Amino acid sequence: METKLANQDNRIIDQLREGSKDAFHFLYDTYGPKIYAFAFSYLKNSADAEELLQEVFLKLWEIRSSIDNSKNIKSFLFKICINLIYDFIRRKNIEKAYMDYSGYESEKCCDNTWHDVIYNEMLSNLHQLVSGMPQQRQRIFRMSKEDGLSNEEIALQLNLSRRTVENQLYRAVSLLKEKLGTGSLAALLFFFLNCK
Repeated sequence: METKLANQDNRIIDQLREGSKDAFHFLYDTYGPKIYAFAFSYLKNSADAEELLQEVFLKLWEIRSSIDNSKNIKSFLFKICINLIYDFIRRKNIEKAYMDYSGYESEKCCDNTWHDVIYNEMLSNLHQLVSGMPQQRQRIFRMSKEDGLSNEEIALQLNLSRRTVENQLYRAVSLLKEKLGTGSLAALLFFFLNCK
């Protein structure tokens, strides 16, 4: 029986690798409810579990061409799910730290050490990503976010068109969204503005 299921999984993965939407829907229908239940058991929120389920299958579709068909697809999907749960919880902690630091919560958090760790990790990650940008993009981003210059002022100082400045800023922010997650980007940019 296990061999039969393994062979079926291999065929499904092969079809998925070739871009079969039927194979994708089959996997979603087969494993989606289990992944949702697993995510809900950790996140305790149906909307968050649903969002995470969508992210798991979006990730599967994005990397479909590189999936090894010898893998156990159920284990593979749950590994993606676990990684996303970890990222989600970490992101929520970052957002909570942001709320604490920016004064949206009136009560003092009892675990300031934990928030300091998150805060420092956030800044470290952000500075590392910015430092890895191409030199011109990095300079434009810093002039905008650290120095508070307008796009026109940056264009004038660097002798560039305003369109070039806008494109470079768009690419910088897109990279940060991709690497850090949309939810935490506002928090990170807030800290970036206040901690040079």
